[in-house]
Amino acid sequence: MTQRMVEKMSKEQQYLVNQSMLMMDSFYDEELNLIRSFEEEDSSQHSTRASAHYALGLLIRNEPGDVERAIRVFHKVLDYQYDAPDEIYHGTFATRPNDVHPPAGHYAWKSFAPGTAYFLERTFEKVSAQFIHKLQEEGSLLTEAADPKQLKHLFNSAVNEVLPPVWISYDPNWREFIACVCVVVTAEFSELMPETLMKRMDHAMGLTVQGSIERRLSDVIPMNTNIELMHIFITHYYGHRLNRTDWIRHSEEQAEGLMKEFEQYDGTFAEFNTTTYYGVDLSVLGMYRKYGLTERLIEIGHRIEHGLWNNIALYYNANLENLSGPFSRAYDMEMREHSSIGVFIYLLLGEGYEYLAGINCESGHDPLIALLGVDVPAEAVPFFKAHQEDRLVQKQFMELCERNDPASNRNLCTAKAWIGEDRMIGAMSGSVNTNGQMHPATIHWQTDKGERYYLRLIRREVGEGWNSHLGGITFDADLTPDTLTIDVELDTAEEIDVYFEIRGPSLSQQDITPALWRFPGLTCAVKAEAPEPSVLMLVNHAEIIYRYVPGKTANKMRFELTFREDNGLRNK
Repeated sequence: MTQRMVEKMSKEQQYLVNQSMLMMDSFYDEELNLIRSFEEEDSSQHSTRASAHYALGLLIRNEPGDVERAIRVFHKVLDYQYDAPDEIYHGTFATRPNDVHPPAGHYAWKSFAPGTAYFLERTFEKVSAQFIHKLQEEGSLLTEAADPKQLKHLFNSAVNEVLPPVWISYDPNWREFIACVCVVVTAEFSELMPETLMKRMDHAMGLTVQGSIERRLSDVIPMNTNIELMHIFITHYYGHRLNRTDWIRHSEEQAEGLMKEFEQYDGTFAEFNTTTYYGVDLSVLGMYRKYGLTERLIEIGHRIEHGLWNNIALYYNANLENLSGPFSRAYDMEMREHSSIGVFIYLLLGEGYEYLAGINCESGHDPLIALLGVDVPAEAVPFFKAHQEDRLVQKQFMELCERNDPASNRNLCTAKAWIGEDRMIGAMSGSVNTNGQMHPATIHWQTDKGERYYLRLIRREVGEGWNSHLGGITFDADLTPDTLTIDVELDTAEEIDVYFEIRGPSLSQQDITPALWRFPGLTCAVKAEAPEPSVLMLVNHAEIIYRYVPGKTANKMRFELTFREDNGLRNK
């Protein structure tokens, strides 16, 4: 009897597979042959990407009935591919089975120049604002209760029903995520798959790769680093598998370009220092290492993978078990939330570090990560075992502003951090990114009792969430081991909350005043050239909010934070 893949794995790899599959089994829907989404708050929804990862896990585990279930799941996922050669979403997949098909027939995107998406978005913003202004001027068509924000929402909804809005009606990145799973299935498990499914998968991947290449060449929707890495790999693999020399040539050119950019600023790329996306990067680089079909691609993958680990080590604090900011893109400040980095570190350090690989919204990737393994350069390993030294680190990288004019969407940024024994500070300068996932000013610390806290500076349109693109808002930060200084400029017609979010136990509103913040383990003296703050205490965090009102408050803010330890916190 052929040995199951999971039986060939180390104890740590088996732990990851078993933990993840136990969780995903509980979300499997026998009727739809998909799993319900554990990646979102609404678990009644189903996810095609998560289902593809689940099917791969089934093949790795290969218990009775697993292969048959995986076959059904893969057929179902492929059912949700968009086959529309003239549309911008060609070759990608519906994210969930109840997605409404994106609008078709109104957007000749292939005939437009790079940057079309940027200019369309800016144009419709201006048209919307002018339309609402005309309605208000006319007077008789609107009641006094008419809400300009609701009018703007209705206008945008009308546009989105005619032109396919990216991230709303379709997700172009589903191409690369699902294609990477198909590569692994093809490379490792094709003998378990019926020939009809493999032929269907190859056909689907032909559509996917073609759509991915057209997106890349048009630059209509720029690719962030994790997607770029996947794009290069799937184009490489299926170029060889489907005998497409043009795809192979494209992948080689793209790989060399990425390698050149990575080495330009001492081993950095656009998605630099990110808790969320480094996990994806490491997974894909593991595919280069394991499934690359040319020596050159394997070499490029190896150099980037080792360089990435050295960067992670540089910004990592083994006492806090976290990466320091600033983050070019991230959902969370905690490495074990919305990230797979803890999973990789567990594979590196082994028994006793299982808690770093606890279940989170990324845990569906764990069987894949277990299969790929980990390759950390020897010089980086000590940083993950123990705090090496207090250090001031600084790296430069060329950011990608995906919603900016393509002629000026790359900017040289500096990510500076202080990595102390029990405190880390991060400061970003040079960025003009509109993405709310960019965290320009951060602090992590812990008390002598081991209680951990973090603080980040973020922004939001009043009444909205922070994870959005907002133009006209820039941050510039700097630090010393005991200070953090941030300058904020706001060139926008919207009311904006610029706020510090603090998370950790036992926070008290009475300890937060305009000039002094007393948190457990850390006191912060504050000099703020900004509107008077308000303090919002929520269930598990606090917000110190400075509201910008166009025409009423200055469009610049400045914060100077000076820190000292309290409550027995060890020096730095």
